[in-house]
This record gives sequence, C-alpha cells and structure tokens, in this order.
Amino acid sequence: MPVLQRTLRFRLVGWLGALVVRLLHATWRVTVLDPQNVSFGVREGTAPAIIAFWHRYLLTLLAECRGYRVCVPVSQHRDGEYVAHVMERFGLSSVRGSTTRGSVKLLRGLLACTREGWSPAITTDGPRGPKYSVQPGVALLAKRCGLPVRPVGVAVSKAWVLRSWDEFLIPKPLARIVIAVAPPLEADPNADVEPYCQALRVALQSARETAEAALHAGA
Repeated sequence: MPVLQRTLRFRLVGWLGALVVRLLHATWRVTVLDPQNVSFGVREGTAPAIIAFWHRYLLTLLAECRGYRVCVPVSQHRDGEYVAHVMERFGLSSVRGSTTRGSVKLLRGLLACTREGWSPAITTDGPRGPKYSVQPGVALLAKRCGLPVRPVGVAVSKAWVLRSWDEFLIPKPLARIVIAVAPPLEADPNADVEPYCQALRVALQSARETAEAALHAGA
C-alpha cells in the first residue's frame, strides 16, 4: 500500500475511533474517588507521576485522560499506529515500543517524556498478560525516573467484554463508571524489582475493589 494511502487510513481510523469514544463517554456517568487529591492524571503545571492500571481498562480511561499531559506506550505494530492516532485526537502523546520488542527504545522514550513534564500511563499487564499481573517494566521506569506510581482501579456497571486475553472492556452507553486512585507508591532505586511489583499488584487490586464497592453502593 502506498505511503500516502496508508497515512490517510491511519488518520481516518484515528478520527473515527476518537469520535466513537467521545460519543460513548458523553453518556457515561463517571465518579472519581481520589481521597488524597493526587488525581489519576496530571494537568499542566503539576508534578508528573506514573499512572498504573490494567490493560482491560485502557478504553475506559482514555477519554478521562483528555486534557492531561499523559504519554502512553504503544506497540510498534500496525495496530499500534491506529491506537496512536486515536490518542493523538485526545491530546495524548504516544511512545512507540513494547516489553517484547523495542523495550530499550520504549524506556528511553518514556524517560524523555517525564523530563518534559508528561506522566506515563502504563498498563502493568500489557501487552500480552497474564491478566492482572505486574510486569517489571513499570518498576524499572519508576526506579529510573524517581516518580511515584499512582495505582488506578476501575469498575463498570455494564460493558461489552471482548474475547481477548485481558477480557477488554468497552463500557456501554449510559454505563456508570467508578475510578479509584490508590495512594502513590514510591520506588526505592536500590530495592529489588519483584517486591515492588507485588506491592503494586496488591495496590491495584485494592483500588479495583474500592471502585467496585462504590459502584455497588450507588456512588
């Protein structure tokens, strides 16, 4: 396929994808539980942080990140190009690479973003799982850049669930969504990665349970 035709296709898909997400988001009733007022994203002029969540909630959080200085790792494959164009429509920055290919390039790109005041948003179990795991990449990034990690949990009242490894969620129109932000986790540059990953997994699970409890209570 000619380069121009491929570029136009990516831009068209990005525009349509962003439009669909915006239309869905306009119907969602979203509640953010943020007792420490640290927020799950970072606006202009505030300190950056690493936003950690599980891959199945990526679409749910995408529209909520609009207006925040957030950078997101995106696969170098063709599908990643489509995702990058959708994110661009939301004012988000994409960093190309993955934990399986281009990991060094990805880490360097994310570190460069943090130096410019952007907050990396990391799916800790992406891109291939296992579901609800925490891969070491987020801990390595936190140790290198010295930023706190903000675990985010999500609960959705009704959604389409894809038959993918992560059971990816697409909230239905008029869905009620609760987003819970757990207290930030600091990474010791001299500490082992594995204990930090375990602590982050516990924090993510706790944030999800908090969101689910609030959703069921009618928050």
